Amino acid sequence: MDNDEQFIKVAIDEAKMAKVTGEWPFGAVIVRNGEIIARAACTETGTKNVLGHAELQAINTACLAVASNNLSDCAIYGTNEPCLMCASAIFQAKIPKITFALSRSDLPHLLRERKLRIEDLAADAGYNPQITKGVLKEEVLELFADIKK
Repeated sequence: MDNDEQFIKVAIDEAKMAKVTGEWPFGAVIVRNGEIIARAACTETGTKNVLGHAELQAINTACLAVASNNLSDCAIYGTNEPCLMCASAIFQAKIPKITFALSRSDLPHLLRERKLRIEDLAADAGYNPQITKGVLKEEVLELFADIKK
């Protein structure tokens, strides 16, 4: 198993925990020098807070862990392609590597902003991160098999 798969598996574990509590099955992990410095699951429903996205929570925890808003020596791994809000936070934190399992087009019935791909958002922001998609995609798709929202 390569590092991308290893860290996506941790994000999947976070997503599974979110789903058990009635949240969307989204998880995120931030890695620095090969070590996980932050991990988070979606908490938006339970906290009734739109900022409960896994990526935002992971970025917040990572910034606290390194005492900086600059995460340019980190990578973020997530179960799903970041939404516009999360992508903006990733760009602001200067995270140079973004890896995820599902693209927006993989779940068109759930993700309304599927036209906003991370590559397009990055280009519009003048940002050029390394983006890897589809890592353990089938495992994450299984988390959405019974969701009809």
